[in-house]
Amino acid sequence: MCIKAGHDELDSVKVLMTMSLNALIAEVFEIDLDDLERTLSLTKDLGMDSAKQRELSNLIDEYFDGLSVDFSENDTLEELFYTVVNSEFEVVSR
Repeated sequence: MCIKAGHDELDSVKVLMTMSLNALIAEVFEIDLDDLERTLSLTKDLGMDSAKQRELSNLIDEYFDGLSVDFSENDTLEELFYTVVNSEFEVVSR
């Protein structure tokens, strides 16, 4: 099976990473994938408490090679997606 999204392989990988992160968020907050919007706030809209933050942090760490996310700087899904996806490509883009 081949998946192509975007203009090149890098775009395709970013789309797959975003899909994976969507699945983790949906699992942690027990919501349908179709209800996720990039403007949602983890704290205000999804009601993230310390237990949910810990769970999400652990899953991100597990799925994204030990990535640690500072949730004080990543409250919206848009910010979280940007941090997670782009952190994997910092070395590539230099």
